[in-house]
Amino acid sequence: MAMSERLFGELHQQLHAIESPILRYSILVCFILCMAVGSYLLARLIHLPFQRRARRFCEKFPVADIILSSSLLPRVLLIVPLLTVGFMVRGLFCQGRFTDILNALTHACFIFLCAYVFAALMTVLYRINNWRQGVPASPQKGIFQVLSLISYIFAGIGIVATFLGRDPTYVLSGLTALSAVLMLIFKDSILGFTAGVTLAGNGMVKIGDWITVPGTDADGDVVDIALTTVRVQNFDKTITTIPAYDLVAKPFTNWRGMVDAGGRRIKRSILIDLDSIAFADEKALARWKKIDLLKDYLAQKEQELEAANSARPTAKESMANARHLTNIGTFRAYCIAYLKNHPRIHQKMTLLVRQLTPAERGIPLEIYCFTNTTAWEAYESIQSDIFDHLFAILPEFGLTPFQVTSASALRSMRGK
Repeated sequence: MAMSERLFGELHQQLHAIESPILRYSILVCFILCMAVGSYLLARLIHLPFQRRARRFCEKFPVADIILSSSLLPRVLLIVPLLTVGFMVRGLFCQGRFTDILNALTHACFIFLCAYVFAALMTVLYRINNWRQGVPASPQKGIFQVLSLISYIFAGIGIVATFLGRDPTYVLSGLTALSAVLMLIFKDSILGFTAGVTLAGNGMVKIGDWITVPGTDADGDVVDIALTTVRVQNFDKTITTIPAYDLVAKPFTNWRGMVDAGGRRIKRSILIDLDSIAFADEKALARWKKIDLLKDYLAQKEQELEAANSARPTAKESMANARHLTNIGTFRAYCIAYLKNHPRIHQKMTLLVRQLTPAERGIPLEIYCFTNTTAWEAYESIQSDIFDHLFAILPEFGLTPFQVTSASALRSMRGK
């Protein structure tokens, strides 16, 4: 302490020889800035080797690695030049207006630095929280961002109070009159914070979820949940940014349940031409009995129909008086048997083949089942293979799919 006072005293004697006050103060300010920069560089010189050694030592400790790889410690180092400036100002300047201004600036910088360090600390806590969950799955990023924003707001109040020379409560009392304006300015932040709490509390969405938001281009995986926005990487690798509040105020689809269940739905129809539907004759029955998937079905149906028709004396007089197999009914039974024996169809989920209401485009025969995988490429491959086979097997049952006749086909028909 005595050494520093002696150095400051000698520096004062040298500077008092300068007659111009402006030049004297300019030299003092430049000297203080040089000392501040030098102290920061010295702190960095000490910190970097320590950080490298600590990182090698803490490789087995993820939390320590998160702290060392963040911006927290570099921001804390900024305290060193700030303390140097405060110490130099008190030692080199006499009491006066200029000294008060420098002290106020130093105090304001210290307040801002506290908020700056606190924001880095919130980022570290967010990363640690994600590491503890195993995946970056929490929509709590908005909460940490709000806490950082609040720290900056309080820092701003403290800085204003410092320059005004008033107590911070005086500034706060003045801000109450501007609360409506502040709410308007920070409307998105307030709504985003509310949405973040709702999303986190109800588990509505998390990073990695596949979501679809109607009215937007969002159809992909959630990659970031911020204070006011949610970023979705679509399947074409584009990024769609939507307000976080929209996920609370408007309906959207989260496909997480499908992924957790382990099965993805196939719901597609084959349009059957109504003119191709008919009763089964003896040739058709003989042909179908050679199909392994239909042997048990046909044997059961033959017994059932024989018993039903033998009880009707007029069954042989007209087709309308007896029960018969139809080609579409048999094809529907084949589809069910085919799906139940398919290795990529989930057998513990809903599996059915049903007729929908006939229309001008024929009668839809809907295939409704689930694959045992949710991977997009595998799902599309399984679905395509199933319908490739079903379309190809339709002629075996005397059925034809419905399709609109093209202009070239009509011209060919007229020519014939």
